[in-house]
Amino acid sequence: MSLEIRWSEPALQSLAEVLEYTFDEFGEQQYQKLRKQVMDAVRRISVTLYIAAVEPYSDDVGVELRGYLVIPHIKIIYSFTDTHLYVEYIKNTYLSEETMLEHMGYSL
Repeated sequence: MSLEIRWSEPALQSLAEVLEYTFDEFGEQQYQKLRKQVMDAVRRISVTLYIAAVEPYSDDVGVELRGYLVIPHIKIIYSFTDTHLYVEYIKNTYLSEETMLEHMGYSL
């Protein structure tokens, strides 16, 4: 059974940025492929919550955040409760953790 999926505003914004970059640099076909890969991965996570390790900065922000690598440079940052999967951010792995956490509203 899968959990209900909820997207945070930073997750929607970061997804839009990643997809826009992909479209601009690699075209429509790669854009569609990456979009499908991200959405399939989110659905997979909603069924198998522990599929990814806890991120090391979770202790610093006080929330258990997990990171699932979709492709070598794109990672889904998520958390969950008993009833919901929260997609927190779509991270380009070149982006520093500090910058990502700032975009998410956390300060270290």
